[in-house]
Amino acid sequence: METAKKTDHAKYDRQLRLWGEEGQSFLEDSKVCLINATATGCETLKNLVLPGIGNFTIVDGNKVQMKDFNNFFIVEGSLGRSRAEVTKETLTELNDLVTGSFLERDPVDLINSEPDYFKQFTIVVVNDLPEDSLLKLGKICWDNSIVLIVVRVSGFVGYIRVIVPEHTIIESKPDNPIDDLRIANPFPELEKYADAIDMSTLNSTDHSHTPFIVLLLKEVKKWKASHGGKFPENYSEKSVFKKAILDSKLNSDEQNFDEAFKASFKAFPTKMPSTTQAILRDPQSLQITPQSSKFWILAAAVREFVDNEGAGNLPLMGSIPDMHATTTSYIALQRIFIEKASQDVEAVTKRVKNILKSVGKQEDLISADEIKKFCKNSHFLQCVRYRSLEDERASPKTADLKSRINDPDSNAVWDVALRAADRFEAVHKRYPGAVEASVEDDIVALKKIAQDITTELKLDTPIDDKYVQELVRYGDSELHTMASLFGGVTSQEIIKLITHQYLPLDNTFVYNGIISTTTTFSV
Repeated sequence: METAKKTDHAKYDRQLRLWGEEGQSFLEDSKVCLINATATGCETLKNLVLPGIGNFTIVDGNKVQMKDFNNFFIVEGSLGRSRAEVTKETLTELNDLVTGSFLERDPVDLINSEPDYFKQFTIVVVNDLPEDSLLKLGKICWDNSIVLIVVRVSGFVGYIRVIVPEHTIIESKPDNPIDDLRIANPFPELEKYADAIDMSTLNSTDHSHTPFIVLLLKEVKKWKASHGGKFPENYSEKSVFKKAILDSKLNSDEQNFDEAFKASFKAFPTKMPSTTQAILRDPQSLQITPQSSKFWILAAAVREFVDNEGAGNLPLMGSIPDMHATTTSYIALQRIFIEKASQDVEAVTKRVKNILKSVGKQEDLISADEIKKFCKNSHFLQCVRYRSLEDERASPKTADLKSRINDPDSNAVWDVALRAADRFEAVHKRYPGAVEASVEDDIVALKKIAQDITTELKLDTPIDDKYVQELVRYGDSELHTMASLFGGVTSQEIIKLITHQYLPLDNTFVYNGIISTTTTFSV
């Protein structure tokens, strides 16, 4: 994708190193809607405005009250003014490249009377919305594949929920990425290069600088020749294989042999990552239509490549790790991998063009850079599918929820308790404990609602009274420290979703500030 012209490389230097120009372009093209300018909502927007989202809109019908001054973006002298307008003005001061707007209107009324209003946004962030209105908004977003983020903070606890039908990721950037070195199944050019090196004729310098990839290729070939073409199959055989590597040293200082020993596991056959396998065989990859996204067209092309030119292998990544070698041997080896990766990309490109043509699309719809990136990251593809709010309510994962609620190390019970508080607000038009004189009555009422929810969820064990009492004790409080924390986590997930990089949470995150623990789970 062409980088947006407004990108300021000096301003965004650090983040460009993190998610690249394409990620920044996605960010600058995004439109975020915040429903209700609470402290948590504004902290979330702050962390999106600073890195340069394209546009944000705040929808809020409230006037600034005294309780709103826990929000750093409500400035002195704002009492009685539109909360949406005040926070919009303050937030836009953070980055002159971001466009902000506001709509002073009750979100509930907007959802009921103008549901199409929300179709313009990339992501909708919601907090403090009644349950029935949230369900309506959830359906609007779900039907239009708009990401919905629900964030809820009360006192020392809160949760974030991500909801979207499907989210695909090319650059998932795992913590421990694999090296695609093809030692177990070398391509002809690599095998020819390794075979041309005769270790017995090398001088001590060249012997100690032979790349470990070559050493492993030779050791595998030697092993298979004496074991009927089989690889080491068990711990004992693999130990013998590793020992043979060190036995080939001419002296103890040969670091390249030590590297080969440590990387010996890379010489054994491995399976294609299960996540990639699932994507290549997904119905959306098998049945390309004119409505198919670029991701699924690329997946279909790679699947065809694997089944044909790739002979069961994904396109080569084309990179090799640092290793003990001469500059000449390292560059020669690197060139072999780059050229093979280029050949694989070329083969996939032909298949992409054929697929596009078959569904009536222009053959150049997907750029060369997009194809190359997909091939390079094909080992790390991810597709996350969420459940809609309607589905969550209609078909709760009772067995999973029971297990989590009964787990003393899980915070899942807070998810249910906060849901009860939201339902209380829908009935009483205020949160439990917000009026001091009614605290005792609120505890009784909230406990009854919590029991109703556990019955709906088919849970055997009712929520312990201590959770109900704690929420009533919080009243309508939104601590700024909690708002800041949740704003940071929420914005981080939003950036993942906008840039289609890194793996977002699936799908609920709960933080218990009382004991400083987190729990992530799918509902």
